[in-house]
Amino acid sequence: MFTIDLTGKTVAITGASQGIGEAIAEVFAESNAEVILLSRNESKLKAKSQKLKAKYFVLNVSKPENVSEVFNQIDRVDILINNAGVHWNDTVENTDINKWKELLEINLNGVFCCSKAVVGKMKKNKYGRIINMASVCGKVGYAFSGAYNASKFALIGLTQTMAQEVARENITVNAICPGWTETAMAEEILHDEKYATYHNIPFGELKTSCIEAVPIGRYIHPKEVACLALYLASDYASAITGQSINICGGLCMH
Repeated sequence: MFTIDLTGKTVAITGASQGIGEAIAEVFAESNAEVILLSRNESKLKAKSQKLKAKYFVLNVSKPENVSEVFNQIDRVDILINNAGVHWNDTVENTDINKWKELLEINLNGVFCCSKAVVGKMKKNKYGRIINMASVCGKVGYAFSGAYNASKFALIGLTQTMAQEVARENITVNAICPGWTETAMAEEILHDEKYATYHNIPFGELKTSCIEAVPIGRYIHPKEVACLALYLASDYASAITGQSINICGGLCMH
Protein backbone atom coordinates (compact mmCIF):
# COMPACT_ATOMS: atom_id res chain seq x y z
CA MET A 1 0.00 0.00 0.00
CA PHE A 2 1.23 3.47 -0.90
CA THR A 3 1.60 5.39 2.36
CA ILE A 4 3.61 8.40 3.45
CA ASP A 5 4.79 8.50 7.05
CA LEU A 6 6.88 11.52 8.05
CA THR A 7 7.59 10.44 11.60
CA GLY A 8 10.80 12.11 12.76
CA LYS A 9 10.58 14.87 10.15
CA THR A 10 9.93 18.53 10.96
CA VAL A 11 8.05 20.72 8.50
CA ALA A 12 7.88 24.53 8.66
CA ILE A 13 5.02 26.11 6.72
CA THR A 14 4.74 29.82 5.98
CA GLY A 15 1.30 31.31 5.43
CA ALA A 16 -0.05 28.45 7.53
CA SER A 17 -3.05 30.20 9.08
CA GLN A 18 -5.47 29.77 6.18
CA GLY A 19 -6.10 28.41 2.69
CA ILE A 20 -3.48 26.16 1.12
CA GLY A 21 -1.07 26.61 4.03
CA GLU A 22 -3.69 25.46 6.52
CA ALA A 23 -4.50 22.41 4.39
CA ILE A 24 -0.81 21.53 4.12
CA ALA A 25 -0.46 21.73 7.91
CA GLU A 26 -3.38 19.34 8.38
CA VAL A 27 -2.15 16.80 5.82
CA PHE A 28 1.40 16.80 7.20
CA ALA A 29 0.14 16.43 10.76
CA GLU A 30 -1.92 13.42 9.65
CA SER A 31 1.31 11.97 8.24
CA ASN A 32 3.00 12.25 11.66
CA ALA A 33 5.36 15.11 10.84
CA GLU A 34 6.24 17.62 13.55
CA VAL A 35 4.51 20.73 12.24
CA ILE A 36 5.67 24.31 12.77
CA LEU A 37 3.12 26.93 11.75
CA LEU A 38 4.34 30.32 10.55
CA SER A 39 2.15 33.32 9.75
CA ARG A 40 1.49 36.96 10.59
CA ASN A 41 -1.94 36.12 12.08
CA GLU A 42 -1.26 35.11 15.68
CA SER A 43 -4.88 34.45 16.68
CA LYS A 44 -5.42 32.00 13.82
CA LEU A 45 -2.03 30.40 14.44
CA LYS A 46 -2.77 29.84 18.09
CA ALA A 47 -6.12 28.18 17.38
CA LYS A 48 -4.63 25.99 14.65
CA SER A 49 -1.64 25.01 16.77
CA GLN A 50 -3.92 23.80 19.54
CA LYS A 51 -5.95 21.71 17.12
CA LEU A 52 -2.89 20.10 15.51
CA LYS A 53 -0.71 20.07 18.63
CA ALA A 54 1.82 22.02 16.62
CA LYS A 55 4.35 24.72 17.40
CA TYR A 56 3.86 28.17 15.96
CA PHE A 57 5.77 31.41 15.47
CA VAL A 58 4.49 34.78 14.31
CA LEU A 59 6.46 35.52 11.14
CA ASN A 60 6.43 38.30 8.57
CA VAL A 61 8.42 36.85 5.67
CA SER A 62 8.94 40.31 4.15
CA LYS A 63 11.14 41.28 7.13
CA PRO A 64 14.56 39.58 6.81
CA GLU A 65 15.45 40.31 10.43
CA ASN A 66 12.21 38.67 11.59
CA VAL A 67 12.92 35.62 9.41
CA SER A 68 16.40 35.25 10.94
CA GLU A 69 15.05 35.71 14.47
CA VAL A 70 12.34 33.07 14.07
CA PHE A 71 14.42 30.42 12.31
CA ASN A 72 17.19 30.83 14.86
CA GLN A 73 14.66 29.59 17.42
CA ILE A 74 13.89 26.45 15.41
CA ASP A 75 16.40 23.64 15.93
CA ARG A 76 15.67 21.63 12.83
CA VAL A 77 13.72 22.03 9.58
CA ASP A 78 13.67 18.98 7.33
CA ILE A 79 10.92 20.31 5.07
CA LEU A 80 10.24 23.95 4.27
CA ILE A 81 6.99 24.94 2.57
CA ASN A 82 7.25 28.51 1.27
CA ASN A 83 3.53 29.22 0.97
CA ALA A 84 3.05 32.80 2.18
CA GLY A 85 1.88 35.10 -0.58
CA VAL A 86 -0.38 37.98 -1.58
CA HIS A 87 -2.16 39.02 -4.79
CA TRP A 88 -3.80 42.12 -6.18
CA ASN A 89 -4.92 43.33 -9.58
CA ASP A 90 -3.89 46.35 -11.59
CA THR A 91 -2.29 47.32 -14.87
CA VAL A 92 1.43 47.95 -14.99
CA GLU A 93 0.63 51.58 -15.78
CA ASN A 94 -1.49 52.01 -12.65
CA THR A 95 0.54 49.89 -10.22
CA ASP A 96 2.04 51.95 -7.42
CA ILE A 97 5.77 51.29 -7.05
CA ASN A 98 5.43 50.78 -3.30
CA LYS A 99 2.69 48.19 -3.79
CA TRP A 100 4.90 46.50 -6.39
CA LYS A 101 7.78 46.34 -3.91
CA GLU A 102 5.53 45.10 -1.11
CA LEU A 103 4.25 42.18 -3.18
CA LEU A 104 7.75 41.17 -4.29
CA GLU A 105 9.02 41.40 -0.73
CA ILE A 106 6.43 38.86 0.38
CA ASN A 107 6.12 36.56 -2.63
CA LEU A 108 9.77 36.45 -3.70
CA ASN A 109 12.10 37.93 -1.10
CA GLY A 110 10.28 36.00 1.62
CA VAL A 111 11.01 32.71 -0.13
CA PHE A 112 14.65 33.69 -0.58
CA CYS A 113 15.06 34.65 3.09
CA CYS A 114 13.32 31.56 4.50
CA SER A 115 15.22 29.21 2.18
CA LYS A 116 18.52 30.90 3.04
CA ALA A 117 17.71 30.46 6.74
CA VAL A 118 17.33 26.66 6.51
CA VAL A 119 19.48 25.42 3.66
CA GLY A 120 22.75 25.47 5.63
CA LYS A 121 21.36 23.15 8.29
CA MET A 122 19.82 20.93 5.64
CA LYS A 123 23.23 20.55 4.00
CA LYS A 124 24.79 19.59 7.33
CA ASN A 125 22.06 17.00 7.85
CA LYS A 126 22.39 15.75 4.25
CA TYR A 127 18.63 15.94 3.90
CA GLY A 128 16.05 18.53 2.96
CA ARG A 129 12.91 19.32 1.01
CA ILE A 130 12.04 22.87 -0.06
CA ILE A 131 8.66 23.35 -1.71
CA ASN A 132 7.75 26.76 -3.10
CA MET A 133 4.15 27.73 -3.78
CA ALA A 134 4.26 29.32 -7.22
CA SER A 135 1.27 29.51 -9.60
CA VAL A 136 0.24 28.95 -13.19
CA CYS A 137 0.77 32.73 -13.24
CA GLY A 138 4.47 31.87 -13.10
CA LYS A 139 4.20 30.12 -16.45
CA VAL A 140 1.69 32.26 -18.36
CA GLY A 141 1.43 36.03 -18.12
CA TYR A 142 -2.06 37.33 -17.43
CA ALA A 143 -3.18 40.91 -17.97
CA PHE A 144 -3.73 43.09 -14.89
CA SER A 145 -1.62 40.87 -12.59
CA GLY A 146 1.84 42.17 -13.45
CA ALA A 147 3.35 42.21 -9.97
CA TYR A 148 1.96 38.79 -9.08
CA ASN A 149 3.03 37.28 -12.40
CA ALA A 150 6.52 38.74 -12.05
CA SER A 151 6.90 37.32 -8.54
CA LYS A 152 5.82 33.82 -9.59
CA PHE A 153 7.93 33.72 -12.77
CA ALA A 154 10.92 34.75 -10.65
CA LEU A 155 10.06 32.16 -8.01
CA ILE A 156 10.19 29.37 -10.59
CA GLY A 157 13.61 30.61 -11.70
CA LEU A 158 14.81 30.70 -8.09
CA THR A 159 13.48 27.17 -7.57
CA GLN A 160 15.53 25.87 -10.50
CA THR A 161 18.67 27.65 -9.32
CA MET A 162 18.42 26.37 -5.74
CA ALA A 163 17.68 22.85 -6.96
CA GLN A 164 20.93 22.76 -8.92
CA GLU A 165 22.96 24.22 -6.05
CA VAL A 166 21.92 21.59 -3.49
CA ALA A 167 21.17 18.53 -5.64
CA ARG A 168 24.25 16.61 -4.41
CA GLU A 169 23.31 17.24 -0.76
CA ASN A 170 20.16 15.07 -0.78
CA ILE A 171 18.02 18.22 -0.88
CA THR A 172 15.28 18.70 -3.42
CA VAL A 173 13.70 22.02 -4.37
CA ASN A 174 10.43 22.12 -6.29
CA ALA A 175 7.56 24.48 -7.00
CA ILE A 176 3.84 23.80 -7.06
CA CYS A 177 1.75 25.81 -9.52
CA PRO A 178 -1.93 25.91 -8.56
CA GLY A 179 -4.61 27.39 -10.75
CA TRP A 180 -7.96 28.63 -9.41
CA THR A 181 -8.16 27.23 -5.88
CA GLU A 182 -10.89 27.48 -3.26
CA THR A 183 -9.19 30.03 -1.01
CA ALA A 184 -9.88 33.45 0.46
CA MET A 185 -7.39 34.94 -2.01
CA ALA A 186 -9.34 33.57 -4.97
CA GLU A 187 -12.61 34.84 -3.51
CA GLU A 188 -11.15 38.33 -3.17
CA ILE A 189 -10.19 38.30 -6.85
CA LEU A 190 -13.61 37.04 -7.89
CA HIS A 191 -15.30 39.81 -5.91
CA ASP A 192 -13.16 42.54 -7.44
CA GLU A 193 -15.29 44.56 -9.85
CA LYS A 194 -12.12 46.06 -11.32
CA TYR A 195 -10.91 42.57 -12.26
CA ALA A 196 -14.19 41.86 -14.05
CA THR A 197 -14.02 45.18 -15.88
CA TYR A 198 -10.41 44.58 -16.95
CA HIS A 199 -11.38 41.23 -18.47
CA ASN A 200 -14.62 42.54 -19.98
CA ILE A 201 -16.76 40.10 -18.00
CA PRO A 202 -20.03 41.16 -16.33
CA PHE A 203 -19.32 41.22 -12.60
CA GLY A 204 -22.13 38.79 -11.78
CA GLU A 205 -20.73 36.27 -14.26
CA LEU A 206 -17.10 36.44 -13.17
CA LYS A 207 -16.97 33.29 -11.03
CA THR A 208 -18.88 31.22 -13.59
CA SER A 209 -16.64 32.47 -16.39
CA CYS A 210 -13.49 31.55 -14.50
CA ILE A 211 -14.79 28.05 -13.72
CA GLU A 212 -15.69 27.52 -17.37
CA ALA A 213 -12.08 28.30 -18.32
CA VAL A 214 -10.90 25.30 -16.28
CA PRO A 215 -11.09 22.12 -18.40
CA ILE A 216 -12.21 19.91 -15.50
CA GLY A 217 -14.96 22.43 -14.74
CA ARG A 218 -14.19 23.17 -11.11
CA TYR A 219 -11.74 24.81 -8.77
CA ILE A 220 -8.91 22.97 -7.07
CA HIS A 221 -9.39 22.11 -3.40
CA PRO A 222 -6.59 23.17 -1.03
CA LYS A 223 -6.23 19.58 0.19
CA GLU A 224 -5.38 18.47 -3.35
CA VAL A 225 -2.49 20.94 -3.35
CA ALA A 226 -1.50 19.77 0.12
CA CYS A 227 -1.35 16.13 -0.99
CA LEU A 228 0.97 17.08 -3.87
CA ALA A 229 3.20 18.88 -1.37
CA LEU A 230 3.17 15.78 0.83
CA TYR A 231 4.28 13.60 -2.07
CA LEU A 232 7.11 16.00 -3.00
CA ALA A 233 8.24 15.96 0.63
CA SER A 234 8.35 12.16 0.75
CA ASP A 235 11.10 9.73 -0.16
CA TYR A 236 9.00 8.64 -3.14
CA ALA A 237 9.89 11.97 -4.77
CA SER A 238 13.60 11.97 -3.99
CA ALA A 239 14.48 12.07 -7.71
CA ILE A 240 12.20 15.02 -8.44
CA THR A 241 13.92 18.38 -8.16
CA GLY A 242 13.90 21.71 -9.99
CA GLN A 243 10.37 21.08 -11.21
CA SER A 244 7.35 23.37 -11.31
CA ILE A 245 4.33 21.11 -11.19
CA ASN A 246 0.89 22.32 -12.26
CA ILE A 247 -2.23 21.46 -10.28
CA CYS A 248 -4.81 23.49 -12.12
CA GLY A 249 -7.40 21.22 -13.70
CA GLY A 250 -5.81 21.62 -17.12
CA LEU A 251 -5.89 25.42 -17.11
CA CYS A 252 -2.18 25.48 -17.97
CA MET A 253 -0.57 22.58 -19.81
CA HIS A 254 3.08 23.55 -19.94
